[in-house]
This record gives sequence, C-alpha cells and structure tokens, in this order.
Amino acid sequence: MTHINFVTLDVFTSTPYSGNPLAVVFLPEDDSAALTQSQKQTVAQEFNLAETIFVHPVREKSKRTIDIFTTDCEIPFAGHPTIGAASWFLNHSTNPADGNGITTLVTKSGDIPISIQNHETNQIAAHIAHNTHIHDARLTLKELARLHPTLAPFFTQPDVTFPCFSIVNGMSQVFVELPSLEALAAVTSATGGELVSDNYLDEGWRTGLTCVYFIVRDVEDSVMKKKVIRSRMILGTVEDPATGSAASGLAAYLALTEGKAGENYQYHVVQGVEMGRRSEIGVGVTLDGDKKIAQVVLTGTAVSVSEGKILVPHA
Repeated sequence: MTHINFVTLDVFTSTPYSGNPLAVVFLPEDDSAALTQSQKQTVAQEFNLAETIFVHPVREKSKRTIDIFTTDCEIPFAGHPTIGAASWFLNHSTNPADGNGITTLVTKSGDIPISIQNHETNQIAAHIAHNTHIHDARLTLKELARLHPTLAPFFTQPDVTFPCFSIVNGMSQVFVELPSLEALAAVTSATGGELVSDNYLDEGWRTGLTCVYFIVRDVEDSVMKKKVIRSRMILGTVEDPATGSAASGLAAYLALTEGKAGENYQYHVVQGVEMGRRSEIGVGVTLDGDKKIAQVVLTGTAVSVSEGKILVPHA
C-alpha cells in the first residue's frame, strides 16, 4: 500500500482550532506515480474540509504549483487555500527547497505573487486575480426573507435591496449589510438549503455558485483593538468560518462604490465568531487614476495543526 504525506493548517488565525481548516497533500516526486483527478477527489472527500490542496513536486525554484479541490470538484482559486499554501511554503515547511526564495503560487486561475508581509506575525500577502463586475439585478428583501426568514424583523425599509458582485467570473456574492451583531447572530442556513438563483447574475457571468455574505460594519473589536467588518458566509446549508474570496470581493466592491481614484484602502474582516472559529482576514485594494481596481491583496496567517500519511486511493 502506498501512502503520501499531508499536513493540516488552520488559516486566517494564529491560534490552533480557530480559523478555517485546510488539508495540504504532497504529491509524489515520481511522475509515474502521479495521482489522477479521481484519486485527488477521493482524498479531498476523505478529509471532508471546505478545501484540500495538492502540492506538486518542485520544478522551479521560485514557484510552487497547487491544485485546489472541494469535496465535490476542483476549483481554480479560493482565498483560504491560497493563504494557507503560501504560509506553508514561506513560514512552516522544513523542506530546504522552500523558504523566502518562493515568490509565486501557480494555480489553475493563474500565477499568484506571494510574500511575507510581516515577519513578526508571519502574515502572508497574496495578490489576487480580479475581473470585477457589479451586476444589474439586486436581491430583494422579499427574497432574502424567504431564504433567511429570521432576518426579516431586523429591516424596517421594505424596499431595501442587496448588491450582487463578482470579483472574477465564477466567484460571486450577494452582500447583505445588517444593522447589528444581534442580526448577524440571527443568520441561519438558507431555507431548504436553497442557493441564490444565477438569474441575479448578468448574462455571461452565470458560472460557479453565489454565496450570501452577511456583514456588519464599524464593529469595535476587542482583540484587534480597531474597528472591523464582522461577517458570515452562507452557501445553502453550508457556513464557512473564513472566506478569502468573499472578503476580497467585499473589499473590492466597497472600494469601487465608496472609494476615490488613486487611493489605497485597507479592510479588516472578522468571520467565524458565531461558529467558534474566529478568523481574521485582511484585504487591501488599490484604485488607479480611473477608479478601476489596480490590485487586490489578501493577507492572513496560518498555524500548523497536524501531519501524517494518507493512503493513495485505487486509481
């Protein structure tokens, strides 16, 4: 029986058993023993985490290639696997080939520049690909209340609507700003596990899934000693403790709709508190002179939790 090595990390935290768990599986050095897509999917299902990444053997000194799998399929990009992978290579790995010489993660979505932003805290920065789009349709309060009826009492304006946004095609969110932490605590999974219809997305953008990202702004955070955005992410029946792509989308949307050309904006998002898995997500957005997004930089930390070997499934 053949086994391969793995580690698990908790991402967007420096405290074990907080943040968002990630499995990191190391593919065999010998290409003749490479895992098939089906085998990778089986391993991801065994870990049963939001995402599992597969690290390819080293082929270029400054780059590391990863594949990202959910329990259902391979995806081109996700925020917490990106920060987790970058943190592993730059902060945690004992492989002599890893370290500060690595500048790029190679993913199915393209190359992602990575670096250590803060050596004292081991905070990682990753430049996120973006092709932003604000959709014409907006989610109505009536539809929100149908999907999440516990929130209806917290809105006094019946005509309020909520924006739909894509940071790239295939990664879309509905942003629901809530009036209080009490309202945020009242969020539940969607009725019947129903997903937001892709009819809210413009033609040509109806790929992937649309999550609902609930936020409360300007919350004084006793841990970070600053005002943060508190958030929760719901996708049908699933709640995620830390969603880097949704936080990046939110930051991009706020910068585009509220920012000024040529400025840089920093957003601090705290997610997962209600799940008992507090996560701290940083996003920096720079607007160019035409008020278009020049760059989106996702930041965070990760902590190592476990390591071991897992059996390679039958092909």
